[in-house]
Amino acid sequence: MNRPFPHRYLFGLLEVVIALLLLSSGLAPAAEKKLLWLAVSKPDLTEPLKPLAEKRRADGFEVLVSSKPVEASLSTSSRRPDFLLLVGDDEPGREESPWYLPAKRMKLYRWRNVQPQEFASDAAWGDLDGDGVPDIPVGRIPARSRAQVALVVRKILAFESQPPTAADLQLAIWLGSPEYNAAINAMASGLGVAMVQTKGPQWLRPWFVSGDPGDPLCGWPPDQPARFTRQVQQGGILSVLMGHASTDAFYSMQFAGKPIFYTAGDAAGELGKGPPVPPMVFFSCESGNFARPKPCQAKSLLFLPGGPVATIGASTESHPLPNYFSGVCLLAALGGGEKRLGAIWLAAQRQASRKRDFLIEMLLRDVEGSLEKEINVEKLRRDQMLMYALLGDPATRLRLPEPLEASVERAETGWRWRARRPPGATHLEVGFRKPQALPVSQDQKPAGAEEANKASETANGCFAFTAQPSPPDDGSWEGICDRPGWLRLVAIGPSTLHVAVLKLE
Repeated sequence: MNRPFPHRYLFGLLEVVIALLLLSSGLAPAAEKKLLWLAVSKPDLTEPLKPLAEKRRADGFEVLVSSKPVEASLSTSSRRPDFLLLVGDDEPGREESPWYLPAKRMKLYRWRNVQPQEFASDAAWGDLDGDGVPDIPVGRIPARSRAQVALVVRKILAFESQPPTAADLQLAIWLGSPEYNAAINAMASGLGVAMVQTKGPQWLRPWFVSGDPGDPLCGWPPDQPARFTRQVQQGGILSVLMGHASTDAFYSMQFAGKPIFYTAGDAAGELGKGPPVPPMVFFSCESGNFARPKPCQAKSLLFLPGGPVATIGASTESHPLPNYFSGVCLLAALGGGEKRLGAIWLAAQRQASRKRDFLIEMLLRDVEGSLEKEINVEKLRRDQMLMYALLGDPATRLRLPEPLEASVERAETGWRWRARRPPGATHLEVGFRKPQALPVSQDQKPAGAEEANKASETANGCFAFTAQPSPPDDGSWEGICDRPGWLRLVAIGPSTLHVAVLKLE
């Protein structure tokens, strides 16, 4: 007796045929590949790198450590790396040293006659297709000894193992005086504050130092270095310094006929021991010029035991226009989903290369002069992506938060909010900030240090999320707020933060 052909057999046979066709055409779905972390190290410096390689392997990376030259390591790798770490230092004339690991040399687009013809670029190693745009993040441990490698590795491991707190959502920013003209000097600080408020994630808690003596955020100028260092010790995502600098010092302002600088020496007392502080980014000239005999500021800070776990700075003179765009895009990238420093920085730089703002370009394009009839903004953007050096591991994980599921609704006594507890979260911190928080410019300069610093802390308080009663850790997460403004909910677990910001209006 003939039986009906089983449909399930037919469908199964079709699935096998389709799978074979896909395999033969190369279209079959492939297993998800691990991210590749490639470290290129001088042979003498490889041994102290092992704990970091093990950590990256534990993070889920495929790990490759090579002692070949950088170009050869990239060309012989089985596939394109996702992060590239260089371990060794660069100094022209020291090619025979056991620690010598060169950066690329790129021609500089100059707008002043005194500028050098070229600059050192590690980011250029990340340009894998030759189009002038880095494709992968590149970092360097600019070490000349095993002890220096071991120091940085210990800092990275300690930083990534720190338990998360709400203090991780801070951002310390130092806005130095631009020293261009009265109009730009007067508006620079306010522009920087507005940039952070409008471009950064809503959950961010900024803290400022200003180089404008008329701004309450200035504080007492001689105390600025110590106050900034103490602030970054409290934790945060990053710290940022934007202004003029040399290889050794960041410039804040003039006070009593003398300049106020920030140097690694100023920080050494407080940062001479751990734990390490978050990465430090210099939007300034020369701060990251690692390829010279004397350590630059970014390198000196990296080698302080309690200093930043990574630093980012320009290896030559940078221009204020692309620096502004890089700053704006870095703020946006902090909320973009990436968690590792190099990926965040690369995303910001690539976005900044396409950023446009007619008014800002008119304001800053020719502020430092030009060797041509009109400065070439596109060449400034090109160099910007390549001149900034990331000192440290580009795969360093920042303690950026995950989204928290929360809601708010109008109630008779104000606004009722609720939050859903994420897996593993044990505590909820509730903070409130008034709407449109802006410090008021001071009409009269403070007479002394105590008054000036108090004015600065009061002004910075405008950006704080004031602590509110938290719900019980073991109960439902809900509550009432009776004022309009912004409510920040931070769920804290053993290794993760979740955050939501609710607008009460």
